[in-house]
Amino acid sequence: MNAPEPIAVPTVPGTPFAGGLFIARFCVGVQTYALIAAPKAEGEVGNTKWNGKSKRVDDALSVVDGQANTAAMAKAGSELAKWAQALRIGGHDDWYLPSRLEALLLYAAAAEIPAADAFERDWYWTSTQYASESSYAWCQFFDNGYQNTSLKGYQLRARAVRRVAL
Repeated sequence: MNAPEPIAVPTVPGTPFAGGLFIARFCVGVQTYALIAAPKAEGEVGNTKWNGKSKRVDDALSVVDGQANTAAMAKAGSELAKWAQALRIGGHDDWYLPSRLEALLLYAAAAEIPAADAFERDWYWTSTQYASESSYAWCQFFDNGYQNTSLKGYQLRARAVRRVAL
């Protein structure tokens, strides 16, 4: 029986990898993944709403699993989530919006990302809805690393990510 070939994962954030830029290793449950940020030109959108509705999206509450959050957002009608899921970049079609944890990893790696793909010093949506108030979702500030909540109808930036199982 042949064992699967190990994936050669970069160790330096910002290194081109798997259709985007390697950011970090992280875990969802017991599974380890490589987090990949989409190239800015193809995978970032500005001035967009989370969904513009105050209705609670029950399955978009994970602090860790952006892929599951994004699927729940899309099912609830979020145009932002549908945009991320429709992306086809570098031969990959499994893009989604980062969770709160994934957004923190993006911020932590931001200094290593090449200028052409750099994050703006601005607020970016996460896919994590605020559990205590259904009208709000979490966002990440790429100036000082601060996370806060914002009304879902506000217009912020968003950057798609994907993950590769390791």
